Amino acid sequence: MVEFLKTFLSLGLRTFFRTVEVTGLENIPKDKGGILIAWHPNGLVDPALMFTFFPKQLVFGARHGLFQWPILGWLMRHLGTVPIYRGQDLQGMTLEQQRDLNQQSLKQLAAQIVRGSYSALFPEGVSHDAPFIQQLKTGAARIFCAARAQAPEGQMPVIIPVGLHYDCKHRFRSSVLIHFHPPLSLPEVLFHGDEDKEIWRAVTDA
Repeated sequence: MVEFLKTFLSLGLRTFFRTVEVTGLENIPKDKGGILIAWHPNGLVDPALMFTFFPKQLVFGARHGLFQWPILGWLMRHLGTVPIYRGQDLQGMTLEQQRDLNQQSLKQLAAQIVRGSYSALFPEGVSHDAPFIQQLKTGAARIFCAARAQAPEGQMPVIIPVGLHYDCKHRFRSSVLIHFHPPLSLPEVLFHGDEDKEIWRAVTDA
């Protein structure tokens, strides 16, 4: 299923885009898992590009409402996508129920990363047309810290920033560049705050 979908998406993406250039693959560690983080300028095209051209197993976290879409929901379930629950989408639930759902999602993604997979996340939490990054949510940092706490010594996960650069994202036969940057170097002091929320915010800011 995964390879078939990658082939199918690659055909569609290379039809729409005149050129799809992928650089920085040498920056991806071969012996551990991690998180890919990127800004989010182009809706479902962003995760499709990352899924298609990333050379290792990739697991997404996606807004749980997307699982209700007829075809997209079926695809995401078959690819092992983990639902992410946002407070604004759970108005009928108590705060405790919301926290329990989010904790389950966090544990699922962290476990996948510890086993050597990568998770692709968009910390802005929303796709947009602004020429600058929006306020970052702490979800990616929470998942990274959870995976880091579970990982065996010498197999610490990494965070790899991904550049998604479109010359004209809505124009047919335009070009796109996907660049995988070297893993972030995060000082150990970031992970020794007094409260989890302080650590998540510090890692997100870094």
